[in-house]
Amino acid sequence: MKLDINKICKENKNIEIGKLSNDVINTLDLDCESKGIYLWGARVNEHCEKHKKEYSSPLAYYEAIENIPEIIKNPDYVGISKNNGNIQYIKKLTDYSLLVVKVINKEEGLLFRTIYPITEGKLNSNIKNGNYKKVK
Repeated sequence: MKLDINKICKENKNIEIGKLSNDVINTLDLDCESKGIYLWGARVNEHCEKHKKEYSSPLAYYEAIENIPEIIKNPDYVGISKNNGNIQYIKKLTDYSLLVVKVINKEEGLLFRTIYPITEGKLNSNIKNGNYKKVK
């Protein structure tokens, strides 16, 4: 499933864009069950558009937005933010994209927070430091 950025930006409702999978739960050794990950359409304009110029091109940015469900479903790497405990999904498309899922609490669902590009150097440094783990 690809997201239609124009459609989701116009809608001001919560849509499920994926699930926290058992593979990610096991890779990160999380103490929870699989649950939905949701996106409010307004989040794209509020939290993603500001990162658009950081991508190698506008097409790379739109590719990342359209593929948010694919990044969640089949990440290359995952991690947990040491600052706030948010779940991080990393996938190589045209650019490496880091997608952040905010953990509300263990009982409720998860919310998409933002997506932005990261350099291969930063990715490799975080893998070496054990911050990002390859999904099994």
